[in-house]
Amino acid sequence: MQRIYNCLAALMLVCVNLASGANAADWPNRTVKIITPQPAGTGIDLAARLFAERLSVRWGQGVIVENRPGADGVFGVTAFVNARDDHTLLFSFGSPITISPFTSENKLAYDPSADLVPIGSVVDFILGFSAGNSTDVATLAQLDQAVRQNPDKFNWGATAGLPQFVFAGYAKKANLMVTEVPYKDLTPALMDLTSGRIQFFATSYASLRATFDARQARMLVVLNSVRAPMLPDVPTMTELGYPEFSVDSFAGFFGSKGIRDDIRQKVASDIKAVGEEPETAQRLEKFGMVIKVTGPDDFSAMIRKQADTVVAILRSISR
Repeated sequence: MQRIYNCLAALMLVCVNLASGANAADWPNRTVKIITPQPAGTGIDLAARLFAERLSVRWGQGVIVENRPGADGVFGVTAFVNARDDHTLLFSFGSPITISPFTSENKLAYDPSADLVPIGSVVDFILGFSAGNSTDVATLAQLDQAVRQNPDKFNWGATAGLPQFVFAGYAKKANLMVTEVPYKDLTPALMDLTSGRIQFFATSYASLRATFDARQARMLVVLNSVRAPMLPDVPTMTELGYPEFSVDSFAGFFGSKGIRDDIRQKVASDIKAVGEEPETAQRLEKFGMVIKVTGPDDFSAMIRKQADTVVAILRSISR
């Protein structure tokens, strides 16, 4: 009798393993939703839709993008965590994962380390400090000199998240008397930059690309760890002696808590394949983004590094 029980147990184990393998091979078996915490038309949204288009071809299933903006990405991440669906992915930038947990006045409805499973990064956003045409400043050293010679004369703005904290940290360390003008939306900030109400702006290259092309502003310094291919003559913060303000701005895919590792690896492999298509890099560069595809382990390391940088900057600002 015991022998029969043992045989039945072994058979059940084989069936479970076979079923697991079949599910992994068949995923996705219905439409996949990608939630992105940015409005339509933004760099994050455009990248998400490009990958959705190509992944749909590889998977033979529909892949739709759902925009859930608000609270610097927190609303979108919360919606994703609440979905609890293995056919829903998150495509996010870093702020709601590496900044909001340390700056939110209210407790977040998610724990990034417990509720989000990094799958892979796909793009790197070029961040930097820029100056409008209302000033002759063309380098970071000139910004420093101009502000010291005319304290409290200059104003600056920033998009929420990394650019804002980095500029605030730099101004604090350099002891610069420059006034921040807060903005909730990009459009009024760009209007103020080009009209001269603010002289300096911290944001992504993608956000200011049209302004740069119109020669209404210029990038002074890049915050990323390496120079941007579309801005080869603009130095990095590290090159200028400020490595503590060097930060790479990623966007990538996340799975929900409990996602099976075989599905995670499948998605990682497929986004890598899409990222290696020449057309992908070309289309992203047109929008001011740089392709940077990594797997789960490297992406996890990028997230930890960014979070550590953010914590260090926040501490320097609060001193």
